[in-house]
Amino acid sequence: MTEKMPETWANLVEAKGHGIIGGEILTRSEEADEFLLMGLRLVEGIDLARYEELSGRALSSPRISVLQEEGLVASIGNSRLRATPSGMIVLDAVVADLAR
Repeated sequence: MTEKMPETWANLVEAKGHGIIGGEILTRSEEADEFLLMGLRLVEGIDLARYEELSGRALSSPRISVLQEEGLVASIGNSRLRATPSGMIVLDAVVADLAR
């Protein structure tokens, strides 16, 4: 969350380089899940190598294949993955399936 008072925000930016207060520290697994959830929505999708770097493991090729057959995700070239319009409707389930 960002500091709401402009003067306090400016002081924080000067002292710390940002005006963010509070917040939550994510685990590696949570960060990878957020990357999936937010990135699959984008037209450019996610970079599979970046996901592997964040999570410490690659996404399951068999799971990706099943989701592709169901029309929920689509590959972009050899290195990216995105949700299809049908996949967007059930994105939480797609992410849960990919993240297991």
